[in-house]
Amino acid sequence: MSEQEIKEIGFELTKQYAHDQFKTNRFQKGILEVEFTYENEKLITVDLTMEEINFFPITKEELQQLNKILNKWVYL
Repeated sequence: MSEQEIKEIGFELTKQYAHDQFKTNRFQKGILEVEFTYENEKLITVDLTMEEINFFPITKEELQQLNKILNKWVYL
C-alpha cells in the first residue's frame, strides 16, 4: 500500500514528523489513522490505529466483517 493509494480513498495527511533516522507521515479518515514510516527514504512500516469507539450500532453482518479483519492478528 502506498500513500497515494490511501489518498485516493479519502485519507488526508494530518502530521509529519522526524525521529532519529526515521520519518513518519500520518493520514486520517474518520476514526482510522494510517502511519507510513521511512528509514532513509525506504518504507519500513505501515501501521493502522483506530480511535476508541464508545457507541456504535452494528448488525451481525458488520460485526462478522470487523471480526474477520480486526481479529486476524490475534491467532497468529
